Amino acid sequence: MAEQANTEPPKAASSKSSSGFVIDPELLKRINESLALPIPGREEFWKIDKVITNTNDKKFLGLFKRKSLSQDEVNDLRKSAIQSPGNTRTRINKLKKQYPNSPVLYMLSAICTNGMLLNSSNQKEVFRGLKTSTKEAAMALVSNGVNIYNCENFFRIYFTMVDRFKRYQVRVYESVASDPRLDKYKQKLIVAMRVIDQMSSDKSRVFNVLNHMKKKLKSSLYAATFSFNMIRDAAKYMELGKPKEKMGLGTASEVIAYVYALGVAFARIPSLSILVDEILELLPDSQKPLLIRKISIRSVRNFAKFKIATLEGERDTMAALGKQIFKDNLTGVQKLEGQSLYQSYETDPFFNLAFIAELSVGLYKPDDFSKIVDTAITAVESVIKRDMSKNHIFTEAANNHTHKLNLLKEGKPGKD
Repeated sequence: MAEQANTEPPKAASSKSSSGFVIDPELLKRINESLALPIPGREEFWKIDKVITNTNDKKFLGLFKRKSLSQDEVNDLRKSAIQSPGNTRTRINKLKKQYPNSPVLYMLSAICTNGMLLNSSNQKEVFRGLKTSTKEAAMALVSNGVNIYNCENFFRIYFTMVDRFKRYQVRVYESVASDPRLDKYKQKLIVAMRVIDQMSSDKSRVFNVLNHMKKKLKSSLYAATFSFNMIRDAAKYMELGKPKEKMGLGTASEVIAYVYALGVAFARIPSLSILVDEILELLPDSQKPLLIRKISIRSVRNFAKFKIATLEGERDTMAALGKQIFKDNLTGVQKLEGQSLYQSYETDPFFNLAFIAELSVGLYKPDDFSKIVDTAITAVESVIKRDMSKNHIFTEAANNHTHKLNLLKEGKPGKD
């Protein structure tokens, strides 16, 4: 396997080229903004600290416990946030002093910030404001505010921000493309735009998850929160063999299914990495269905990172991520040995081994790569034998992977 990846964030662009050409400071600022991808670790702005929200913590009891906003107050704020975002944001900033770390107020602030930008003709102001509202909306989710209402608003704001990010990049690129003295920035911008395109490509997958959940839940429950305590309790009931235990938003097994679906969606969004970590911590490894779901969520996040590393040509990072994906999913396959496969999350480890083999051509030493391919072939062939889904929906995908992997084994990648 290749050496451990270099995780150092990229250096900011310099104001002076090697030939002594001095770049306009305003243009340099815009270039740096275009290169500062919305990924924690790339820019300080996107770093989100873990918010303490455990209601079992002693400091939330007794004198230190604050009452929450009433539902009537929340409904009034939601209505005014749409009708008068500027004035409402001022109210919310005052309320934040009384209700710190309130997910309701974080999200309403994000909605107000977003609403205030709608009529602005200043594109730079809109872009920077969308970054702010995206972070506020992320804080709502991280602050124990995972519900359909908040998720839908976050994803809507986030993907609007990503779209504007790309537009901003294109305008900056047009400013540098015609000047050969700025070629090094031109190439960096091309790569950064491809990464933003990749991040944008997950939009339909994310909203499909939400739309599916909205069909499962009553509309009256869209604002009901999948609290961290609820997730922990649901996992505990699963461990105790009580999957049908009622929990308000459904049975324990239904809550886990919903949280898993959201976890997969969150794993596609770099700025929600801390929330993904929180969910993974709440799901124990001791119960097989929970462990397999954890592996699936982790793998979605690592594949997203792998694709970005591929675009950026970071082969060490690719190799390290590929090794982790292979290790995690091989564990999943081994845990499911001999078990019939009914649900998509159960087949994820098998297909993930195939995906990483297909994406790793030329990345590892021949002997190592051969072992990866052989392991993946064995895995997907076992799916065909153990597919117990309705209409055997996993078998066709497994056959396709088997065909591709056998071509790789014969040294014929990409041939049909």
